[in-house]
Amino acid sequence: MNSVVVNSQSSSLVSTLTEMVRAVFGKIASLAVALHNRREINQLAAADAAMLRDLGLTPTDVEGALSQPLWRDPSAQLVAAQMDWRCSAKAAKHDNFVGLHA
Repeated sequence: MNSVVVNSQSSSLVSTLTEMVRAVFGKIASLAVALHNRREINQLAAADAAMLRDLGLTPTDVEGALSQPLWRDPSAQLVAAQMDWRCSAKAAKHDNFVGLHA
């Protein structure tokens, strides 16, 4: 009967350790992705304003994303900025269309 208790405890310990290792590797993988995306966004920092505008971004958007701490993925901030730009562009087109037909 003691062996069943020991096996149950060791199984629980192994499960806990497995989850801890999984969490650590998950954090390391997230950091690797964030650093990779940061390198890619650094290339955008060298782009001119017209090229960034074609992407729906501004130089300020890129600078703001790169000012995030190293462990944060700056691409999420750029995606949000681009979505804001698209929404405002659509709203402006809608307002111009409504103005023509008023």
